[in-house]
Amino acid sequence: MRLLKTSAKMAGIKNVRVQKSGCLDYCEFGTTCVVYPEGVWYSLPDESSIEDVLTHLKTGKVAEHLRLELNE
Repeated sequence: MRLLKTSAKMAGIKNVRVQKSGCLDYCEFGTTCVVYPEGVWYSLPDESSIEDVLTHLKTGKVAEHLRLELNE
């Protein structure tokens, strides 16, 4: 998450807070994150997926190929 936080800052994305959390209960998907207020969950398989999350933060466009469909 440190890379995501640094990347968002370097990209000049305003009004975004990248916050580390404790367990999100979805370890089977590897590293995960959730973008609020939309509530979009992502699996982040490697560092290259950070750019897709940044695009979501900048434009609101969901990176469907990383999206997790959770049955909550």
